[in-house]
Amino acid sequence: VLIAATEDGYANLVRLVSRAYLGTDEGDPVHVRIDWLRELADGIICLTGGPDGPLGREIKDGHDTLAEARLLILKEIYGDRLYIELQRCGSYDRHVEAATVALAYRHELPLVATNEAFFPTRDDYDAHDALIAIAEGAVVAEDNRRRLTPDHHLKSQAEMATLFADLPE
Repeated sequence: VLIAATEDGYANLVRLVSRAYLGTDEGDPVHVRIDWLRELADGIICLTGGPDGPLGREIKDGHDTLAEARLLILKEIYGDRLYIELQRCGSYDRHVEAATVALAYRHELPLVATNEAFFPTRDDYDAHDALIAIAEGAVVAEDNRRRLTPDHHLKSQAEMATLFADLPE
C-alpha cells in the first residue's frame, strides 16, 4: 500500500501507476517493479499490506526468510516512511500476525492497524454481500462464493483502539 505524503509523492504515485499499466508486457499481470519503487520513492509512505500483502502471504506459506528479505528491501527504499500493517477482519491468522509483529520489532519498524473497509457501516453488510453475489453471477444463499464479513465496515478510531488494545503502540 502506497500513500502520497507530499505533492511530489502524489506525482510519483501517478508515475508508478502509469508504468504499471504501460510498462507491463502483454499477457503479464499488471505489476510494479522494485527498481521503479526505488526510483520513485520520494514523498511516499509504504504500508506492508497486511496478511494478504507481500510479507503476510510469504509468512502464511512458511517462507519467513523471503518475507524478511522483502521487508529489508522496503526498509531500504522507504526508511522511516515504512509501516508494518496489521489487520483483524473476521477470523484472522494469529500466527501470521505474530510473525509480522516479530519482524517489526526485530527491525525497529512501527506498526499501523488498518481495516480493509468495503462499506460504511456494519448495517450495510447484507446489501454489500448481495452486490458481491450479483457481480459474480451467484445467489446470496450459495455457500461456495466469495464473502466478506460485517467487520469490513469503516471502523471508528475507538473501535480500532479496542480491537488492537493488546498492541497500543
